[in-house]
Parts: sequence; structure tokens; C-alpha cells
Amino acid sequence: MMEGNYESDFQGDLPYVALELDILDVHGMYKAVCFHLEKWPGGDPYEQERLQHLKDFLYRIILEYKYQID
Repeated sequence: MMEGNYESDFQGDLPYVALELDILDVHGMYKAVCFHLEKWPGGDPYEQERLQHLKDFLYRIILEYKYQID
């Protein structure tokens, strides 16, 4: 697990990771991020902000999927 200030951990270019996930995996990740944010113990506000952005991103993927299957 990475701890500390993310901005100072990655000087220069951030590593890029590409993933291929099915919608069930995306939904599982969304639920995990939601749980982590609900139980937030405090700490680095930058990490909390990044998690909120990730939650929003995953939710948009789920909504897009639901829109396409209708």
C-alpha cells in the first residue's frame, strides 16, 4: 500500500496503467471505493480527493453500460 504524499512520490511523469475489466469487476471496484470513502479514517486529503474522483469515474462507466444495454 502506498502511503504519504502522492504528489511528492511521483516527480515527473506518473506511471500509466491500462486495465481491461468486465462490468462486474467495475461494479466491485466501485463498491470497494465507496466503502473505503464511507469508512475514511482521516489522513491525506489528496488521497481522499483521488478516491472521490475514482468513485465518480467508475460510476460513469456503470451508467454508460446501463444506458447501452437498454
